[in-house]
Amino acid sequence: MTEIKQDMKTAPFEERETIISYDRQTETWHIYTDEPKHARKYEKYVAHPQRKGYNSAGQLIMLEGDIDNGVVSIRKSISEKQRKKLSEFQKDRHRSINKTPVFTNRASQDLTGITQPN
Repeated sequence: MTEIKQDMKTAPFEERETIISYDRQTETWHIYTDEPKHARKYEKYVAHPQRKGYNSAGQLIMLEGDIDNGVVSIRKSISEKQRKKLSEFQKDRHRSINKTPVFTNRASQDLTGITQPN
């Protein structure tokens, strides 16, 4: 049963919070938010909310409940230019990390002579 609160006052900007937690035993994600923007965004993912709060204008400002289907993905949107720059950075990093000296057969023989006792 959903507890609905009408005529709630919106939390002060510096006190607003969004908490998304995971319960390993029940394998469910739970959300609590009193940030109006987040409440509206996540409302469609909470089919059976425990609590909802509305301001005097009837706008959703608070939401609490379990997220349906247990899938949460948080990612930051980046531009195509940023994506290309990041891709190049990762490729360069991968190349530099995976650089291992490659010895030709002749070089290996030279090193064997140095490292093997007589």
